[in-house]
Amino acid sequence: MLFSKFKSLLSKVIDLPLPGIEAQKKMVPMFRVEELVKKPLDKKTAKKSAVLLLFYPNLHGETCFVLIERGLYNGVHSGQISFPGGKKEPNDITFWDTALRESREEVGVSSSEIEQVKTLSTFYIPPSNFIVYPFMGLINTTPFFKKEVKEVEKIIEVPLYKLLDPSNETTGTIKTSYAGEVDVPMYVFDDVKVWGATATVLSEMKELILTTLKE
Repeated sequence: MLFSKFKSLLSKVIDLPLPGIEAQKKMVPMFRVEELVKKPLDKKTAKKSAVLLLFYPNLHGETCFVLIERGLYNGVHSGQISFPGGKKEPNDITFWDTALRESREEVGVSSSEIEQVKTLSTFYIPPSNFIVYPFMGLINTTPFFKKEVKEVEKIIEVPLYKLLDPSNETTGTIKTSYAGEVDVPMYVFDDVKVWGATATVLSEMKELILTTLKE
């Protein structure tokens, strides 16, 4: 989808109510549902974080969004595909500030370039005990990404049309550090497998965009 067309849809996207759990659950693994039963959300003890779903035009004018492959470390999200984002720090006034700071640190995008478009539905990740606040953001020019080498293994640029293509939505087996091998719904963009929390956010975003295209 050309970026000019994508921008023309944004006013409708902004006005739409969030589909929330109805869209999210399409990409929620069964083992995650079982985890939520065993470990329901406790807002008093849960940690807070924010992520940014950032859209921009590539050099050919196509709409893209950015993902990262996290580096390997001793933690439950080691090596996973995610959005730029992370834990809310004391100096972050809002969760949007967290998303901007983390995006600046992880992929090198200046906060002043990013326009906030829409706040998406929050969700809870039991293994790491995080409530995640996702945001949709926009840059009007092609960004020059620069990864934070200590945290980011790879920066992944995904054309929006690949998210909207139903053939890229499937199921597969992945290996986790906390549940072994499990079957999960996922998006596959070339050789990049996106599942879990990141796929949950993408599912809601996909639903919003498809709804606007039908109108």
